[in-house]
Amino acid sequence: MSRIEDSLVLCADCGKVHRWQRLEANQVARCARCDAILGRGHRLGTSAVLALTTAAAATFIVAVSTPLLSLNFRGGSEAATVLETVAGAWRAGYPFIAIVAAVTALLAPAMLILLRLYVLAPLSLGRKPPGFAWCVRLLHQAGRWSMVGVFTIGALLSLVRLAAMADASPGPGLYALGAVTVLLAAIESAGLKHLWWDVR
Repeated sequence: MSRIEDSLVLCADCGKVHRWQRLEANQVARCARCDAILGRGHRLGTSAVLALTTAAAATFIVAVSTPLLSLNFRGGSEAATVLETVAGAWRAGYPFIAIVAAVTALLAPAMLILLRLYVLAPLSLGRKPPGFAWCVRLLHQAGRWSMVGVFTIGALLSLVRLAAMADASPGPGLYALGAVTVLLAAIESAGLKHLWWDVR
């Protein structure tokens, strides 16, 4: 971790290279050339982010294992979980939608949470996890694909539309998805750069 490139950050707007320094809470690092924001200091430490990630893991399990919506129509009642929704889209002849939903609403968030737990748990104990650099890079990619918020908004829009045709009500899975969205936003706001400093 003593290589010079581990302390450098590249401006996404103009490409200027800067030497990175740890930021305190409320501090903002800006590009010296174009004034773009390079990073923000975060109030939460490693242990706090680990606690949020653990909460996100528990909430995510609830989100994927309990019904998103409940429908009552002509005396019948139907409810579906996220997994059943993805499977239903596949069976209905929409494989592309099913695959995109599975990746963005299931696989990417699950990978994001599991990788965070794998990295943060040892760091909170003062140890560096095996494959640390590879995991942090993978976390960066998983963050781009995780779209739980988009899936939640889609479910809410479906609830509004279905309410005009049947007695539709949100299930515990939908509330849990909303909670996961908020938790992941709080976790992601801490960024990844601080992890490199925690292993120095």
